[in-house]
Amino acid sequence: MDIQDADAEVRGRFSPADKLGLEGPGGAFEEVSVVLEVRSPASVERVRQLVAHAERGCHSSQSLRAAVPVRLHVRVNGDDLEL
Repeated sequence: MDIQDADAEVRGRFSPADKLGLEGPGGAFEEVSVVLEVRSPASVERVRQLVAHAERGCHSSQSLRAAVPVRLHVRVNGDDLEL
């Protein structure tokens, strides 16, 4: 499929309270929005199919939709740091 140009704008909304040591929600995103602009001579239906296929295969967006455990392991000068 011919795509002449594509541009994505990604925005996230979150509370900075946790970063500042204030009471409030944690620092996780409350919402992430993506605006994808596509220029293509292909039909709207073909673009729709491509975007749906890409969305299903996107590890980032799929991970943001589910609770994913995050583990931090820190090494200082080769030695494990207990947190």
